[in-house]
Amino acid sequence: MAELESTWNVKHSAREPHTIICVSNLQTLLPTVTDAWGRCPVSQPALISCAVSLREPFTSASAEDAVTKSTVHYGTLSKTILEACNRFSSVDLKKPMKLSQVLLCIQWWMTGISIQTKSDLEMPTNPCLCSAGADLVVLEVMLPKASLLGSGVRMKGAFRYDESNTVVTAYSLMLELCSLRIPTVIGVNLNEKLVKQVVVISVQIDRYDRNLDEAFHELEQITVKSVEESSFQTLEALGKHIGSIIIKRFIQPQIYASQKSFTLPTIRLKLSKPTAVTLADAPTVEMLIDTSGKLESEEK
Repeated sequence: MAELESTWNVKHSAREPHTIICVSNLQTLLPTVTDAWGRCPVSQPALISCAVSLREPFTSASAEDAVTKSTVHYGTLSKTILEACNRFSSVDLKKPMKLSQVLLCIQWWMTGISIQTKSDLEMPTNPCLCSAGADLVVLEVMLPKASLLGSGVRMKGAFRYDESNTVVTAYSLMLELCSLRIPTVIGVNLNEKLVKQVVVISVQIDRYDRNLDEAFHELEQITVKSVEESSFQTLEALGKHIGSIIIKRFIQPQIYASQKSFTLPTIRLKLSKPTAVTLADAPTVEMLIDTSGKLESEEK
């Protein structure tokens, strides 16, 4: 079975692509997902994006000026994605949909290659990528209305394939809270210590194991509370604090309460202060936090 790896490792293990087909922000409705308040199952608008890197160039398609087996038509790709969402949605309208399962279903419907142990859906009869020869497929499901203070919630997946296009050799899943705008006291200057200013924070949890709960509304509440109640001078210190709280209150309880084995995730934080530098959009820092060492120290 393919191993869950970081998004960086999966993407950069592929060779530089010379042919890519993309569909961006394909609109649909997911009928049984969780909303920004944690209510489920409810219907939510979704934006789905896909990028397919092929192993070979568009040789015959370019020479014949026609849609041949050396490519895949973007219309066919779009229809396949929407069909996968509709088929997956119809399985159980009372059960909340996990975004990771939606991604895995789309990948399976496009390629005919499953990395799940079982599925309630029938095998797709004619996967649109079966003849084109995909090297890397990157999928993204965005829920623009699933966050109270941010621009949305995103689940992103990347999938690498073997030379024969029969097996997924590696894949990644990443949950992201996008651009949370949270007021807090932050800064080294005296004026910054007197009043709150907005900090824009994106939280990415990479190597997101399918056994973890996708309670992104809880993750947002935990993040917002940790920022609002803080008072730091630097974004670096604030980021370290946020990461520790997420591990302690979101990741650790799930892992310790479950009897299943987990791939331990990593946390990437992006923090910006839009008003800090007058002549720039915003100063930004990014930091990567490995949860394995943190969880081990807590256990001891």
